[in-house]
Amino acid sequence: MIIRHPEYLHHVEIDDRSGLPQAIVLPSNDPFRIELPAFEFTLSVNGREVRSPTGGIDIADAETLAGITYQGHLEWASSHEGDACRLAVKIGAISATLEYLFRRHGPALTLRLILHGDAASTLLVRNLTMTADLALPTGNWRVNAPGNGLGRDIALDQISEWSGISPIGGLRGSSAVVHLGSEQRCAALWLRQELEASDIRIRGGEANRLSLEVSTNFAADVGRMGRASIDLFDLDLHMPDFPAFAEVFQSWLRFTGHTTPMNPPAWIGAASIYEAQIGFSVFYPGHRYQPYPEVSDLTADLDRITALGFNVIQLMPRQPYPSYNVHDYWDIATSFGDVEQMKLLVMECHRRGMHIILDVLLHGVLDQESITIAADGVRTGPYAHLVGSATSDSFASAVGEWSNYQIAWSRHIIDFEPFWKAGSPPVSPLIAEHPEWFFRDSNGNVAGIYTKAFDARNPEWQAYFTAAMQFLLSELKIDGFRFDAPTYNDFPNWAEWARHRASLSMLACVPLFERLRPALKALHPDALLYTEPSGILLRRSMDLNYNYDEQWLITALLRSDNAKAWGVRDARGLARWIQDRDAFLPRGSMTAHHIDSHDTFWWPSWGSKWRREQFSLDEVRLLCVIFMSLPGPYMMFSGGEVGIEETLAGFNALKRSTDWANLKVTWLNDDGIPADVFAVVRSDGRREIITLVNLGDQPKSIEVKSDLPRASTDVEVAVGGTSPEIAAADRLMNVRLGAKSAVVLRR
Repeated sequence: MIIRHPEYLHHVEIDDRSGLPQAIVLPSNDPFRIELPAFEFTLSVNGREVRSPTGGIDIADAETLAGITYQGHLEWASSHEGDACRLAVKIGAISATLEYLFRRHGPALTLRLILHGDAASTLLVRNLTMTADLALPTGNWRVNAPGNGLGRDIALDQISEWSGISPIGGLRGSSAVVHLGSEQRCAALWLRQELEASDIRIRGGEANRLSLEVSTNFAADVGRMGRASIDLFDLDLHMPDFPAFAEVFQSWLRFTGHTTPMNPPAWIGAASIYEAQIGFSVFYPGHRYQPYPEVSDLTADLDRITALGFNVIQLMPRQPYPSYNVHDYWDIATSFGDVEQMKLLVMECHRRGMHIILDVLLHGVLDQESITIAADGVRTGPYAHLVGSATSDSFASAVGEWSNYQIAWSRHIIDFEPFWKAGSPPVSPLIAEHPEWFFRDSNGNVAGIYTKAFDARNPEWQAYFTAAMQFLLSELKIDGFRFDAPTYNDFPNWAEWARHRASLSMLACVPLFERLRPALKALHPDALLYTEPSGILLRRSMDLNYNYDEQWLITALLRSDNAKAWGVRDARGLARWIQDRDAFLPRGSMTAHHIDSHDTFWWPSWGSKWRREQFSLDEVRLLCVIFMSLPGPYMMFSGGEVGIEETLAGFNALKRSTDWANLKVTWLNDDGIPADVFAVVRSDGRREIITLVNLGDQPKSIEVKSDLPRASTDVEVAVGGTSPEIAAADRLMNVRLGAKSAVVLRR
């Protein structure tokens, strides 16, 4: 059967027995046809919830339903999105609708599954998984998946293993779009699940076949809900090549509402953020890290921090309690430090022209009961015998590779257990006062990873959290917030009030933040809203997002012998990756870049926590120059400055002396730039700031074209033992850069 509509370019060939797509076609004299020789849905249904050994909820005894049958009924319906062809189908005994939506705007075709429930019976759907093979016409097909673990223009047959694609609500900064291009044809696949954070992966291995797996993490009592709609993917076969596709994708983002506020605080674009902790952290086997025992110690160090060029303090929650957990948002002394000392710190920051933001947690409260459950889960769990083993940077691995993190997390729970217990109440009073604020399983037990998990979906909790942030903003006169771990509770809430679509609780921070932003901006129009996840859903209400997605690049760059063939392997590739990632984020997106943060510091084993311990100090200086040169602010955890003070101070001085954030960025990453060289130019027509970093073992010559006639050239920052040789002429400059060296020039 062929589904077509006279107003739209694409048509779909479906299997008469299942209703599933067999081919998607762009008709012409030479039709573009993508076949789907393998396409399947599986549903996990019923079963029961059990606590995972590392927290959250696992499912036991669920039934898997596979196979879909077309029921012989088809109808068309129109909406603001477009025209939809709806086929009645069944998956096992479950009634469903398979919808082919031909869109008026944005991607041409959306495939959607609608599940139907019967209020008279309970149907608990635990997950929907889709697997598909896309068979492409003969050609040399190349893949681009911006913001993920692939380099630019990777041959499809090179991707010989599954590679993760971060979802749009994910921790890493992905738009979840995959562009496929050959010499003659181009298509785009958008894996745009907006309500659940899916687990997505792709694989090639053949020249013209892409395998796709999407585990949607959908969870609902469909009988109670009546019906539930799940978007599976968008596909468009009428696409330009990858460079031109970026502008097309920006229009898709606008049509689907994925835009940024576009009014960040004026002070953040060129900021350098110093992340500081008060108190001490503990690390196996008995180490402590204690840069600032009390708030007064940080205040006393502000002159040194400002001399390094940092102009924003990001204050972590007090360590070791409550650490990255909630005690009581209104209890400033327990959460951060003595109230009067905190006010003095803010005043002293402002007196120096600095800003200060608080790192605030959302995921749940600590009490002695929750800590005991978490620690006992570690001791009896699969990682108990591994807590003493070596771990590395947990974000150096690909999307979906979590074993290193789970070992480090397990060790962290045991390390902090006695300190968390000492500070916590036996049972949080919020449990009795507001039982509806918490995740629960079907038996009514409070759920959580190691805290008792707040459900940000609850309207009363949203009001409570908003009022708390307004209080902190007004009481302390701070300049904004970094919101940590808002998607940490990545499991469904099966409480009675939430179970009709239990999985909505996993990304409940998205609507929360959209309501929070105007409430905070009304109090402090120049306040910063900054959060940890960096997928496009989390950019709709934020001024700034974190750079988890960039961390794997560091290891790929400096240990390229271990890099995947389809990943980034050199400095030029890193520049291309950043350029492509940014081009596919919503306009106005801003990312805070770091090489050392508390996250990169906490999870590796003692002795390999800092980048200077993982790599040489010379390499860290080069990394510093690269990441400080990227668009957006630079941040660093206290202690990360050791050995790179001169580089930090020099670069920050350059930022202060220019209109840094408003200079236009031009990437020098075509094939004329040596592979070992990172090169970027910032300019405003009157001046240029040129960053050149040679990570190679041999000197390199770089030619830089300029828009400036008769320009003078000054060295602002130089790293490495050999001074660069610079031959500058009218509108042209040649630089001979020594091995393992960097230079930042002002023209």
